[in-house]
Amino acid sequence: MKKSLLSIVFLLILSTSSNAQSPYLKESSKLHPAKLAWWQDARFGLFVHWGPVTLSGIEISWARNKYGAEKYDALYKRFNPVKFNADEWISIAQSAGMKYIIFIAKHHDGFCNWDTKTTDYCITNTPFNRDICKELAAAAHKAGMPIGWYFSQADWVDKDCRNPQTNDVFVKRSKEQLTELLTNYGKISFLWFDYEGNPSPQQPKEMYELVNKLQPGIVVNNRLEVFNVDESHSMIGNYGDYATPENFVAGYGSIPWETCTNLGHQWSWKWNDTPRDMKESATTLLRCVGGNGNLLLNVGPDSLGQFPANFVDRLHELGRWIKPRAASVYGTKGGPYTPATDYVCTSKGNFVYLQIINLKGDTMTLPALPTKILNAKFVDGQAVEFIQNKKFLKLIIPAKYKDRIATTITLTIDKPASELPLIIPFGKSGSLAYGKKSSAFSSMGQFLHDPSAAFDENPGTSWKMGRKADANFDIYYGKKLNDRSEEIKPLYDASGWLAVDLGKPQEVGRIVLSEQKYYGISKILQFEVQYLKGKNWITIAKGEEMNDWKQNIIPVKAQKFRLVILKKDGFVGVKEFQLFGSEKKR
Repeated sequence: MKKSLLSIVFLLILSTSSNAQSPYLKESSKLHPAKLAWWQDARFGLFVHWGPVTLSGIEISWARNKYGAEKYDALYKRFNPVKFNADEWISIAQSAGMKYIIFIAKHHDGFCNWDTKTTDYCITNTPFNRDICKELAAAAHKAGMPIGWYFSQADWVDKDCRNPQTNDVFVKRSKEQLTELLTNYGKISFLWFDYEGNPSPQQPKEMYELVNKLQPGIVVNNRLEVFNVDESHSMIGNYGDYATPENFVAGYGSIPWETCTNLGHQWSWKWNDTPRDMKESATTLLRCVGGNGNLLLNVGPDSLGQFPANFVDRLHELGRWIKPRAASVYGTKGGPYTPATDYVCTSKGNFVYLQIINLKGDTMTLPALPTKILNAKFVDGQAVEFIQNKKFLKLIIPAKYKDRIATTITLTIDKPASELPLIIPFGKSGSLAYGKKSSAFSSMGQFLHDPSAAFDENPGTSWKMGRKADANFDIYYGKKLNDRSEEIKPLYDASGWLAVDLGKPQEVGRIVLSEQKYYGISKILQFEVQYLKGKNWITIAKGEEMNDWKQNIIPVKAQKFRLVILKKDGFVGVKEFQLFGSEKKR
């Protein structure tokens, strides 16, 4: 986990597909291999950050230097979690409705939670002297719960890591560690590689091939090859199976994705920490599932090996709430309604499940559902009164049926939900470009930062230009670089375009642009807005230092418009590209 992302914000995000007319279940075999099917059906997993750091109550790895590296690295000599009970951990996870677990085998601090022959800095050289990974894997296998390991590609204690003269020694050691983790503990379902701000010390292709050879069919996340944190959030790449947004809910994604975040306020155990309230905890899961993604929810056990009692209570409460709504969570796909501020939606077979999260009054009005609704029911089976026509779907929800967290309504429809197109929320700005088909010269990822992110009325997403097609990233692995290094910037496109097709010629008289700056310092320094006339792109507006930019123009009538970025400094994003009619029409 990157330190800059440790402040948790559960964003209430809207998201659209780049082409809202496309059936949302037409999946690419490359992006949705069969091995992911069970994981996508599972939807909800437990993340566990744990190690000697819990003796201090500070954040794992990231607080090491502030705490004192020498003092931090000596904590293991006192680590003795005598109350650790692997069966109890698994039981608590299952009671919460979690279907898999990923455990920190090794974080950036280099401490190994298993019996390894590669270093003395491990659990079997503590007073506890028991192999945590072995006991946890055995408990998971016994309970029928898939288990996986988190493994940091870097090691801040290992002096060979990214050392120009001896990095190959470190790479060999890392491979030996992965071999131990993937051969000594039975079936391992996941390998969760982490990126800590610098390119991987290893070659991604070699590592990806190694873990798949050792555990055929293993599910691997996408952080092996990233150079930029936004890539980890939005790009699967060549050596991963799913994207990993961190500490925020990502909206709707057609590619496999999973948000990892905390039930509390720190990855590892923290003094006097408290869990998120029940509504926030449950709706975070619903927003992930409604966005067609998974939730990996972290809980940090204390130094004795126990989950704090208040966290256990929250997990039990979460499980009790999910249980009568299980059909709307597990084995579902997000959609056909994409997430809105007030509702999310999942579907399976001929059922559409609506989760009404924010309800004012006694009605909820959604865009029209293009199929006949046979019936609508609340969780207890009581009928829901509704009005359906070609313009909208209105649900009547009496006060006695409002749930304090989310009101679940099951719609039975007359065709499989997989045959329906995505249905985006009602637009709020009046932009002619909202939800329309979009394209770009390049993008940083397949979602969150793809072209559609600039046309979704969602400030939490933004289109960002991606890697140059001919850039050779391989030569930079193993080096001490980060995404602000001058050597990295030339690997990404410095200029490019973002286009929208309005579907038919429309008159445009006002343009509104909003920039998402990277680290708050990079800027779009020169840009133009153009429209397509015949075969030529005609410039209708120009600007410098975009920030939040708007301009009235002499009205033009056209179907296709584009934003051309001519000059920028570092990584930037476009949050919104909005087009409005002439002042007379507005």
